Amino acid sequence: MLGLTLALVACLMYGGATLLQAAGTRRAEGLGAFVQPLVVVGLVIDGLAFGVSLLAYEKAPLFEVQTIIAAAVVVSVLGAPRVLPGVALRRVDLVGAAVVVLGLVVVAAAAGPDASVEPPSGFVTVLLVLTGVLVVATAASYRWAPSWLMAVLAGLGFSLVAVGARAAEDGTSFWQMVLSPIALVVLGGGAVGVVGNIRALERGSVAIAASVVSVIEVVIPSVIGIAVLGDGVRSGWGVPLVLGIAVALGGCVLLSASPANTATEAASA
Repeated sequence: MLGLTLALVACLMYGGATLLQAAGTRRAEGLGAFVQPLVVVGLVIDGLAFGVSLLAYEKAPLFEVQTIIAAAVVVSVLGAPRVLPGVALRRVDLVGAAVVVLGLVVVAAAAGPDASVEPPSGFVTVLLVLTGVLVVATAASYRWAPSWLMAVLAGLGFSLVAVGARAAEDGTSFWQMVLSPIALVVLGGGAVGVVGNIRALERGSVAIAASVVSVIEVVIPSVIGIAVLGDGVRSGWGVPLVLGIAVALGGCVLLSASPANTATEAASA
């Protein structure tokens, strides 16, 4: 229950931070946006949300945490009309929000006991190699890659953050993780995720970029968490879990195409 609560808090913080950044960037331009008070507060909240999400990874299955965090788009869309002038919600946006919530309820119900399986020998080394490959690929393709490819790289980067944090769970304190090789996975993956996501938003459709990132950063960590890291699923809930994740992601994809989300993401990028 603590992990679920932490994931929900991180979700609300991420969504709220996006709204603050969007509102702030409408009051300043260029580099001036980075010192705009609302943008600064939003960035601080983003950092705090990241810390909360790291704690959530220690307490709940990856599939649960990642699906809930992906639902931050619900907060952004529903809150956009209150902070961004001229933005209105469509009826389909409300339907999308309800679909996401329904999917999240199923995902939360499907979470079972954590088996706390020790990662296989060499698992961290594999993560480090993958991080290096992603960093190089992102740097090499930054100038020419289309939006969808940068979104794929971003989704993979965010996936490494989740898997890396989860792999460091057993018997590892926060400071031990900071001083361990897994910190390079979390930092490198986070850098790839942020840079790739911003570039994807710059070069193409906000809806497509957000959808690709959301799907990848939920599906890949979820599969690895269940198959390798011992994330538990309640007996007989395998199919409902898959359907719940699919429904929640479908709602996120629907909301990512909302004019409210497009205005929010475009402004905060």
